[in-house]
Amino acid sequence: MTAKSFAAGVNAQIKLLNAGEPLEALDQFFASDGVMYANDQLFAKDGPEARSKQERYILAAKSIDGAIEDLAIDEGKEICVFRNLTSFVSGDGERHTINGLCWQQWADGKIVEERYFDGETMASMIAKGILQSPDILSPLS
Repeated sequence: MTAKSFAAGVNAQIKLLNAGEPLEALDQFFASDGVMYANDQLFAKDGPEARSKQERYILAAKSIDGAIEDLAIDEGKEICVFRNLTSFVSGDGERHTINGLCWQQWADGKIVEERYFDGETMASMIAKGILQSPDILSPLS
């Protein structure tokens, strides 16, 4: 994969996320053998588990307003990082806003490792400069 096609893949994923289509983004860009972490704790051992764990919440949302910001791409290492400030309306009509940081390692056009951070862990990553240099993290898997 060339750096140009990697960046195009990342941007296509971001477009889907901003359009409020996270399951479509997951289906298109998350590798079937990809691994997902939440604050460096294993969340899903593969793509099907990642989808299964998120699907019920996403499908229950009445609406999703995607808001991806601060995208940084390291084309040479096929790493990207971005802030996820997406909001959604739950089944009970309440609006919720996500406040997270998403770091992704890509290979062959797919996300092979995703590390999601929130709370103090996210604040620490931002303070260390991850939004300017996504390569300060190394893959866990």
